[in-house]
Amino acid sequence: MTGDGWVAIVGRDASKIARLVSDIEAKPDWRRQDFTGSASIFTQPGCPYVAAPDSADVAVLGITFAGFGNRRHLHGLESAAWGDLRHGSAARFLEQCWGGFVALSSHGRGLQVTRDPSGAMPCYYAEIYGTVLIGSSVAAMMEAGLKKPCVVMNHVARSVFRSDLPSPETALEGIHELLPGNSLRVDGDNLNVQSVWSPWDHTTIDDRMTFDEHAERLEHIIRNVVSAWGNAVGQAIAGVSGGLDSSIVATCLASISPQPMCLTVSTDDAEGNELLYAQRICDHLGLPLIESHYDLGDIQIERPARPHLPRPTGRLIAQAYNAAVFRTAQEQGSRAFFTGNGGDNVFAYSQSAGAIADRMLHDGLGPAAWKTAKDICHLTGCNLIQAWRSALRIATGARRYIWKPDREFLHREILQGLDRQPLAHPWLDTPKGALPGKAAHIAALLRIQRHLEGTGQFGAVRVVNPLMSQPVIEACLSIPSWMWCEGGQNRSVARRAFRKAMPAAITGRLSKGGPSGFGGQIISKFRDSIIERLLDGRLATSGIVDRIALERRLRDERPNWSTDQVRILELLEAEAWIEHWR
Repeated sequence: MTGDGWVAIVGRDASKIARLVSDIEAKPDWRRQDFTGSASIFTQPGCPYVAAPDSADVAVLGITFAGFGNRRHLHGLESAAWGDLRHGSAARFLEQCWGGFVALSSHGRGLQVTRDPSGAMPCYYAEIYGTVLIGSSVAAMMEAGLKKPCVVMNHVARSVFRSDLPSPETALEGIHELLPGNSLRVDGDNLNVQSVWSPWDHTTIDDRMTFDEHAERLEHIIRNVVSAWGNAVGQAIAGVSGGLDSSIVATCLASISPQPMCLTVSTDDAEGNELLYAQRICDHLGLPLIESHYDLGDIQIERPARPHLPRPTGRLIAQAYNAAVFRTAQEQGSRAFFTGNGGDNVFAYSQSAGAIADRMLHDGLGPAAWKTAKDICHLTGCNLIQAWRSALRIATGARRYIWKPDREFLHREILQGLDRQPLAHPWLDTPKGALPGKAAHIAALLRIQRHLEGTGQFGAVRVVNPLMSQPVIEACLSIPSWMWCEGGQNRSVARRAFRKAMPAAITGRLSKGGPSGFGGQIISKFRDSIIERLLDGRLATSGIVDRIALERRLRDERPNWSTDQVRILELLEAEAWIEHWR
């Protein structure tokens, strides 16, 4: 598979645009598209591009599907959808189509760029020489003439503080991200961003639908969505951890042709070895399973796991997982890698009493609310007094979800400045009558967004996260929060939806392991180098991290790193990312 990048160049200065266009036209891997109007559009061979059949002033970059019940990959859109784009009705366009795309429409000298709500197609923009560059990555924009941007350390500090809350601001000077569900309009020197899709528009509760009806509808939508993606991208590998979410994806892929290979990546310790469960679902589906392992030989602490992103994201531990997937994809000749990422988020996995508060606010203090309270007690292990106390506090408090930053190991002086800047996002602004449990569900959707972009992770292999597709998101948002904990099980609607299609050992599994043991091995093996990098690196010399607290923890000989391990590996990723860009 060849590169799948794209770039749009738009602005008033024709001579400057001509120079930029000439530079990128001279590069053999880029093709200029026949896009009329205000912008010059370039794509690499692996980037799908579809223009309107009757006029080239509107186009879509990426993969697009029609409707929410259709498995068909579109090679062209319906005339009504093109008309919506042409007339600037991006919100109506998103009601008809879904996928992983960025839609373009020319308006006089202006350009409107709309990113789909799933965020599956990245989109960044920057002003350069009085011109606006828009592209799928910073690397693609540099191909079009953007000089290598500088790291802004204050933005790095905000990035590691925001605890995954998405923001248009990146950690590179002049680079902004167009967030999912938003449109960017460029008119001369004016840039205007507006929201064209909101999760709150899909949270209306239909009291006529039963739990089983929601489950049946959810199964139908997920099967169609996963099948559509599978048919669009070709031979794939499905990552199978043995948990519910990845097993649902593998189950849906098993019905298409060609069937996928499955891959599970194990650690040396029991907690991170899911081979037994992965083998069980693969045997049930008749799919071949490849086992790979987290390998310390794949870890280079001076190299970021995700160097191409314009902000530090994730943990250094991902290097080993990425290497295992990349090797397998090369061996199998696979073009795509499917994950169950986002399942916990979209399926409203929660340990809070928000579901009780929602049921009480919606149905009153009756038998229904008591039933939900008992479900929460069964799910969390708390007693009824504790559950009701938490529910009443949530129900009588602010409906808006309060995002909590990650303050761990950050210097107190930098925290003073960061605390003065509110942690905001339009999706966190609750409309009148909003339920607090649903606000937490929407916050969970935000929390996963920064971890979905697959740019550069597995070479030219496309990363597909089908559970975060727009139809699945909208279906899950319409399900009341109390149904997600029905019977004292998390993600209960999704469990019911696939109960007949998967082994009970999978649909009934309530907990799952993870690679934390491997993270501890990384810190143990590279401890001296980690101490040197974090105590004398850019984060420390810029006053972002608390050297004293970090040194105390890193020199602690206790074998159990607990949650500190995650933060240390995040900071290591940030340090390596800064070096990469500087």
